[in-house]
Amino acid sequence: MYLKEIKTSGFKSFADKINLTLDEDITCIVGPNGSGKSNIVDAVKWVLGEQSVKTLRGDSNMTDVIFSGSKSRRPLNLASVSLVFDNTDKALNVPFTEVSVTRKVYRSGENEYYINNDKCRLKDINDLFLDSGIGKYAFNIISQGEVTEIINSSSFERRSIIEEAAGVLKYKKRKEEALRKLNRTNENLVRVKDIKSEIDLRLDPLRKERDNALKYKEYKGKLKNIEVSLIAEDLERLELEYNSNQKTMEDIKEKIATMLKESSLYDTKQELLKKEISSLNEKISSDNGRFLELTRDIEKVNGEINVLKEKGKYEADDKTLYENITKLSLDKKECELKISSSKEDLNVIKNKALDIKNKISNLKEKIDTLSIKLNGKSNLIYQKEKELNDTNYSIRYLENYIEQGSYMNPNAKKVITSRVLSGIHDTIGNLVDTENSYSLALTVALGGSRDFVVVDTPDDAKSAINYLKDNNLGRVTFFPITVIKERYVESNLLEVLKNENGFIGVLSSLVTYNSKYEKIIKNLLGNVLLVDNLDTGNRIKNITNSKYKIVTLTGEVINIGGSITGGKVKTSSVTMEKYKLKQKEEEKKSLTSQINALKEEETKLKEEEKCLNDELLNYEKSLIISDEALSVKESSIDNLQKSLKEISFELDNLNSISSDTISEKQKELIDKIYKMEEEKEKIEKYSKLDIANKNELETTLEQYNADYKLSNSSLRDLEKSLKDYEIANSKNSIKMDNLLEILSENYEMTFEYAKKNYILEIDEAIARENVKEYKRVLQEIGPVNLNAIEEFERINTRALFLEKQTTDLEEATKVLLKIIDERSWG
Repeated sequence: MYLKEIKTSGFKSFADKINLTLDEDITCIVGPNGSGKSNIVDAVKWVLGEQSVKTLRGDSNMTDVIFSGSKSRRPLNLASVSLVFDNTDKALNVPFTEVSVTRKVYRSGENEYYINNDKCRLKDINDLFLDSGIGKYAFNIISQGEVTEIINSSSFERRSIIEEAAGVLKYKKRKEEALRKLNRTNENLVRVKDIKSEIDLRLDPLRKERDNALKYKEYKGKLKNIEVSLIAEDLERLELEYNSNQKTMEDIKEKIATMLKESSLYDTKQELLKKEISSLNEKISSDNGRFLELTRDIEKVNGEINVLKEKGKYEADDKTLYENITKLSLDKKECELKISSSKEDLNVIKNKALDIKNKISNLKEKIDTLSIKLNGKSNLIYQKEKELNDTNYSIRYLENYIEQGSYMNPNAKKVITSRVLSGIHDTIGNLVDTENSYSLALTVALGGSRDFVVVDTPDDAKSAINYLKDNNLGRVTFFPITVIKERYVESNLLEVLKNENGFIGVLSSLVTYNSKYEKIIKNLLGNVLLVDNLDTGNRIKNITNSKYKIVTLTGEVINIGGSITGGKVKTSSVTMEKYKLKQKEEEKKSLTSQINALKEEETKLKEEEKCLNDELLNYEKSLIISDEALSVKESSIDNLQKSLKEISFELDNLNSISSDTISEKQKELIDKIYKMEEEKEKIEKYSKLDIANKNELETTLEQYNADYKLSNSSLRDLEKSLKDYEIANSKNSIKMDNLLEILSENYEMTFEYAKKNYILEIDEAIARENVKEYKRVLQEIGPVNLNAIEEFERINTRALFLEKQTTDLEEATKVLLKIIDERSWG
């Protein structure tokens, strides 16, 4: 080994870069005083690690070796020296045939060391030359004045020189270093043991705190899972009950309004009926008075007739014949009266029959119209039921499509369903969801990444890739949770965008997902902006300088850099399929509601048709009765007319054979009495009709009064029921507010998030008992220090580290003692 080259720059008097090559022909360097001969020796010693400024003929600090300038040159800020050794004989224990050692110092006082241009420590340089006989203490480099110092030195000092020259010094240095290390190791060992003792004292009480905290955390987690699930169930049930009550209340209010209108109609009808009854009472009273008056007049006229009859009988030649003539005259008048009355009855029956026929005709028209409506309703129900069947088929298809993952990349699906892989979660498309209006934008924004598979670690991804290769399957992209980083939009820019019309938000904040996938979702959607349309997107593109992807509600994309993608979206995704499923489910609800409403209408129409048919049947029966009465009455009139004809014939025969006829006065009285009888009969007949009408009106009035009272009673019941529903909804509203407050304050989540991510998987009664039990346990545990878990782990890790350090130090002590005891050290 020999020194091949010395390279200096800025060291002492060597301001310029100097490369001094030392080949075999050079034996010495000569020159006048002050030419820099000693600076070359100082440079060599400085590179080899000399730390004494005075030895290097400096004043105060190491920066004195930097060229300080002259009249013609400014000072430098760096001194650098490199020594290049030939190491073909492997004298230096490094795998290089040429070794370069460099040292640099800056004006700031900072030193740097290099071996073959690799930065290293001063110790590394000392170790490099320790076995070579070269070093800052080696006597193969003897400076001015050191020869006299060696000659005049003591025997002990000369021994050191001889040992160094003989190569023994390195062992002594090693021994000294080993002793120093041993002392430091013993000191460290004592200190480590002291620290470990202190930590052990803290560890036992902290372990109890840690155990309590873990138990508290465990039961708190169990309580959270069950309580949030119960709250979500309670909120959903209360919401359904609230909405149902609201609908019922609206129906009740409509019924109350209808009943109030009907109540006012009842009052009007009651007044009309009372007026009609009063008018009939007056007419009946008047008819009764006239009836009594006619009865008295008839009795009076009958008396006069009897007087004339006795007088005529007395004057007649043939009393028997006279009596027959008188009797036949009376019979004739009576028969004429009956015929007249029967004809009036016949007209009444005819009018009644005509009225019944008109009503039957009207009823048949109503029934025909109703039948047309019923047919229309039936056809509409059939059509809606057909649509419902189609919708149910679509729902079953979509549910099966989503459940089987038909929309997924088949390779990703095989990875997810594999039983031999671990750490596999799901595709990104299955892990994220959003409301219907954003589903198309989400699908477009994710693009092909919706089939990327989320895994726990890169090792899980590696295993899955090997699985794909081994089974000759295609390629799949994996997102390891532990390494994926979030992306985001700058906060100051986001504040500006929030004030822009048409800007909806960052897409990652508009979707729902489990919190453990937050970095994944924000990596893909954290820098995607959602806007209402392409015009807004172009405006926001200019604001953001095309730094972020922009997606519209209708699926257009403005990519980073400004390119635009658009057109009809044919991509299928779980988000869109779920959106279609929700649409179909809403359509099913709507169709079911429409069908139920149509069936209710159909039922009402059928009931109305039945009522009309029953009424038609009654009128047809009444018409048959009227026709029979009409026939009877016509037959009765024919018989009366025959009787009248016979009486008239007989009376004429008697008058022709007898001169004893009744007087004109008697005839006049007979006509008078039968006119009064006719009037009396009419009064009696119409009075009976008026009484029947009055009774019917009174019955109707009573029915109206009963209906009115029943309506009032029903109205009060409805009002009470409405009040009960209002109270129930008020209580439900308070309960929901309380539950939502618990979710927000205790668990920092929304109802929608709780409903989606916390599903009750055990019986509700058991769950509520568990909640009581967990709360009791938490109360028994009392207040805990949750930081004790991390504190214990930290201190326990520290204790384990100290224990290992103690073991290592003890092992190091044994090794050092062995090194010190080696005989080769002398």
